[in-house]
Amino acid sequence: MLTFRALRAVPRAVTNWAGITGRDSRPVARILVYHGTPSREAASFERQLRWLKRRFDIVPLRAIANAAANGGTLGDKVALTFDDGLRSNVEVAYPLLHRLALPATFYVCPGLVDRAKWLWTHETRRRLARLSPAARAELAREWAASADSNEFVAWMKTLDSATRRRVEQRVQEATPQFTPTPEERDDYDLADWKALRRLDPSIITIGSHTLTHPILPGVPAAELEAEVRDSRRQLERSLERPVDSFAYPNGDLDAAADACVRRHYRVALRASGGCVKRGVDLHRLPRIAAPRGVLQLARRIYS
Repeated sequence: MLTFRALRAVPRAVTNWAGITGRDSRPVARILVYHGTPSREAASFERQLRWLKRRFDIVPLRAIANAAANGGTLGDKVALTFDDGLRSNVEVAYPLLHRLALPATFYVCPGLVDRAKWLWTHETRRRLARLSPAARAELAREWAASADSNEFVAWMKTLDSATRRRVEQRVQEATPQFTPTPEERDDYDLADWKALRRLDPSIITIGSHTLTHPILPGVPAAELEAEVRDSRRQLERSLERPVDSFAYPNGDLDAAADACVRRHYRVALRASGGCVKRGVDLHRLPRIAAPRGVLQLARRIYS
């Protein structure tokens, strides 16, 4: 639903998209977050990158973190980040980033790379989509949850890790014949270690996205430490690169997760929150979710 604020932002978005106005003079930086970049969206994604390169100074994430912490210039700076370590980021996004000389950070879950598994959120949604409406409703009734696939997964994100795994197992039992389609694999397969090692470190920085992508609030202390600390260790060991930044799955944290991440990383990112201003907490850096389309991106950046 269009709101008055959204309608009011359209003319400014159009003029900025078209390059009619000058560069944004506000003393803020932006960190954009992408997830999958499947091949069918490559042309649209390339148009976004080319527009961003014309309009902003695309810099590594550390440049924004350093400027925010040390009083440097933030205006005009944009950092590109990609969550989940998806194969499409390596096969589609990376060649474009390399060709355009645009730095970015890929956030990876090494425990899932080891097992060639999808994120549990992706797999659960696609398994639920295989069920008939009646079968999905029956499964939802077992847990007093919504039968809508997206709402069901959103509810699962609120569960403690042990209960969430029990629900996952029940969904798997209800879909024993599940086999991903080629399009689903294009969307949700993870990059393997061989592909990640080939990424040019002058273009791509690697960050941690936990070991296995749990939603961290409520995760038991020992499991939390392993997910946060061991993901960094495994990435550094497997890729022989330093890893000093972390992206929260779903952007969610509580006091325990916040304290754990601060012990092991210099920088941590949320999933939302708008622009980066001087003096921001480097362990709660806000990001802007990148939509599809250049005009939609312009509207979101300048809103």
